[in-house]
Amino acid sequence: MNPIASLYGGVKALLGREDWPDHFDLSRKGLRPSFLALLLTLPAIYLIAYGVQVERAVRFGEALAVIPLAPFAIILGLYLLTFSACAYVFAMLFNVQDRFRPWVITRHWCVFWLALIVAALFGLYLIGVLPFGLVNYAALTAFLGLLLIDIRLGQIVIPFKMGPAILIACFINAMGLIVILMGFEQIL
Repeated sequence: MNPIASLYGGVKALLGREDWPDHFDLSRKGLRPSFLALLLTLPAIYLIAYGVQVERAVRFGEALAVIPLAPFAIILGLYLLTFSACAYVFAMLFNVQDRFRPWVITRHWCVFWLALIVAALFGLYLIGVLPFGLVNYAALTAFLGLLLIDIRLGQIVIPFKMGPAILIACFINAMGLIVILMGFEQIL
């Protein structure tokens, strides 16, 4: 699987172009690289969290708090896998199991690129090129944009109508937030 092709395919899918599947390996073989891409978002999101910790230390005049890597990776891994679990349930409920794999593959690659872009912005913040306010706003926009991505992918890949797509995307994102909040409550 060509990661650059997945970027084009993801953009085309979000725009509703008919040829978006041409840029993805939607076979069984393509599912493994999509989960690998999801795994590769962990360092990117860790960099984002590190950037937030650096800004927090600067603003409050505290020592830089180390983010424990193992609990962070476990909680974030569960958060990232929440989509696949919820999507499987909804694919069964709506009897669209044949579209489950393309939905998961496309979403994983969209999350990969979204996390990579935001991590690059935080990297520029950490080397002093961009202000924190700008990159923090970009991260918030990306996080909220993930809801829009889920809605649009539900419409294009499955295809759900607008109402079910919104409901399913909201449910999936709410479940992800629950995993994050419950997990970080345990380690903080």
